[in-house]
Amino acid sequence: MNHIKLLPFVAGTILHAATLTAQEMRDSVTIGGLVTDYDGNAIANCSVMFQNSNFDVLFHTETGDDGRYRITIPKGRYRSVGAIDMATYPHTMSPDTSADDLRLEFWGWDFIADRDTTLDIRYHRMEAYGLHAFNIPGGMPTYQIYVRPMSLTRFLASKGTGNAQHKEDLSGVHQDAATAEAKCDNLAPPIDKAAIRVFIDGEEVAILMRQQIKEYYEADEYGIAYYLTVDMPKNDTPLPYRVFRVEITDLENGDRGEATYHLDKGEYVEHK
Repeated sequence: MNHIKLLPFVAGTILHAATLTAQEMRDSVTIGGLVTDYDGNAIANCSVMFQNSNFDVLFHTETGDDGRYRITIPKGRYRSVGAIDMATYPHTMSPDTSADDLRLEFWGWDFIADRDTTLDIRYHRMEAYGLHAFNIPGGMPTYQIYVRPMSLTRFLASKGTGNAQHKEDLSGVHQDAATAEAKCDNLAPPIDKAAIRVFIDGEEVAILMRQQIKEYYEADEYGIAYYLTVDMPKNDTPLPYRVFRVEITDLENGDRGEATYHLDKGEYVEHK
């Protein structure tokens, strides 16, 4: 496999039209919000996409001049929500865009569209890729979080080389065992050079433990990922799921990014 590490945007096949039938409208929800940078500046003409597991774009809209977007989509679970400004993305940027103005993407993972929802989005020069949260059955009352940060500044310094899986059928690919000569792609800050904040349902929670781990793309190449143990929130919400938001700042170059993750609460019947 020989891929560009920065996860080049591929629009994919648009499987559904944006116009819904009357029945689909009854089974639909409206998602809207504001897309900004970290200084609060609105990002116009930003694509907001709801995608399936193969990163095909199922539904798509764009922000207006005020950075706001609004879209009606069928109820359901979407593997990812992506936000990207094509004019400032390295692989689709306008010819006159300077390197200082380049940005990456925002990701919302395992998005549950069960009701009208406000999803405000901020993004800058870092992707918080592959965010996943879970609770260990029978374990301590904590949540575990996996995320792989990717810094644009570090990517540009590395001259954009490396491997990663994105929008490719990997069902027939065999993962070999890691080799002793495996090299790091150096796209993420070492965990001691990163500022990390975690919010659950809007409440900031304490990070109890941080671990830096290796995510192997191939037997001879890996990236830096973080494995976090965080406290439970003090407050609960009536939603059947929890919404995680992880913010990461590279302390060496200032790149910032965040991602969200929807975790079904998985309620079970308890017999007493």
